[in-house]
Amino acid sequence: MNIRKPFLLFALVPFLSGCPNPASYQEPITRFQQASTIVIEGARSEYGLANSAERNAEIDRLVAAKSRIDLSKLNDPAIRLLGPDDLNVRLVTLDTLAKHGQLLLILASSDAPTRAKDAANSLDDAIVGLSSSLGKTPSDKFKSSVEGFATIAGEAATLALDAKISEALDKAIAASDKSVTKILTLIKDDLGYLYERSRSNLSAARKYAVDAYNLELDKQVINVDTLKKSASEIKKTEDAWDTLPLLLGAGPGLDAMAEVHQKLVQYAKSSKSPQDLAELVEATDAFVTRAKIIADAIKTIKETKE
Repeated sequence: MNIRKPFLLFALVPFLSGCPNPASYQEPITRFQQASTIVIEGARSEYGLANSAERNAEIDRLVAAKSRIDLSKLNDPAIRLLGPDDLNVRLVTLDTLAKHGQLLLILASSDAPTRAKDAANSLDDAIVGLSSSLGKTPSDKFKSSVEGFATIAGEAATLALDAKISEALDKAIAASDKSVTKILTLIKDDLGYLYERSRSNLSAARKYAVDAYNLELDKQVINVDTLKKSASEIKKTEDAWDTLPLLLGAGPGLDAMAEVHQKLVQYAKSSKSPQDLAELVEATDAFVTRAKIIADAIKTIKETKE
């Protein structure tokens, strides 16, 4: 996958440095990282396909209406779900979150200044790109949700570059909670909207496919090849309809991610008793299970489209 190691939940590792056995919580955090990668990949895929799916739906509508297709109108921003700037800021935000998590993981697991500085530089570059994207997007809601994280990440990167590693981690941990929740909620809302658009467009496509088949069947002279082609289109849309519910997996996946994030925060502030650790492990295992469902769903959807 093209996603870097995600999410700032790994920022919580240093809070646990006082624990007699730090290795006890490193495994659930690693498992959380693996599950988060799948969820982020799913989100990136949905964002990346949003506009092409809407364009293809518009083509289907024009074909069904026997209307001419004008390339300029077909690429009209009005039929796009996300404008170029809005789409870019979402993808850059996911990338920045991933790099931020990578930096924090390195800081938590290594005292090598070179590794820390390299990771901080990589994050700093991502923040510059994110800040630029935030200045271009017309989406005030998204902008307000991620600006806070950009500030937090920037301060953490600066401290890391100054070799104030402990201070950098403390800063990122203390201020990350609300920003992470906001971003995960916004992405979930986005994906929910994209799902509803997919459902609406696919519902129309199913009708177009059946209508085209029946229209050919009603002709005095039936073209068998055209009829077979129409039947194949019906099969294609029905297969897509059957797999449509799988797209809902990303929403619960984001919920599970947010839940584990809260458990990590709670564990970081707790006395780190065996019960506290058990609750963290339980939440992480549930997230891993959800992520596996999402991974299987993504694989099934890709196979259906091939």
